[in-house]
Amino acid sequence: MQIWTLLLFLIPTGIIVAWMAVKKPVTTNLLQPAASTGLPVILQSINKENYTITLRTDNERLSMQLEWINKSSLTSPSALIYKLTDPAAKDISENDLIGRIDTKGTFHFALKKDSTNNNRFILYDFIHRKIIDSINFKP
Repeated sequence: MQIWTLLLFLIPTGIIVAWMAVKKPVTTNLLQPAASTGLPVILQSINKENYTITLRTDNERLSMQLEWINKSSLTSPSALIYKLTDPAAKDISENDLIGRIDTKGTFHFALKKDSTNNNRFILYDFIHRKIIDSINFKP
C-alpha cells in the first residue's frame, strides 16, 4: 500500500520535471545566414528569365565575386554552381564548386582569382545529374 501511495506522487512529479527539462527552440535566430553584400564594381551581368548573374570586383580588382539573383524559386531544389576549370573534364566534380542555389533571393559567392580569366559557369542539378544551364561571361 505504501508503494502505491509513493508512486501516486512520484509519477506526476517525474512527468512535470521531465516536461520542464525539455529545451525550448530558439525563435529569435534566423535559420539562414545573413545576406552578404556585393562588391562595388560590376564587371559583367547576364540577365536570364528566372535569374540574373553578375560578376563583381572591388575597386582594386583584388577579389572577385559571383552574384546570383533568383527572380523566382528554381524548378530544381538541388542546384549547384560550378566554375569550369577544364572543359574536357569527364565528371562535373572535376570543376570548382562555387556554391548552392535554392530559394528566391540574392546569393554572393567568392571566386578564386586565376590568371586565365575564365568566367564560364554551369548550373547543375545533382539529384537528376544533369546540367540546367551554362553561363559564359566574355573575357
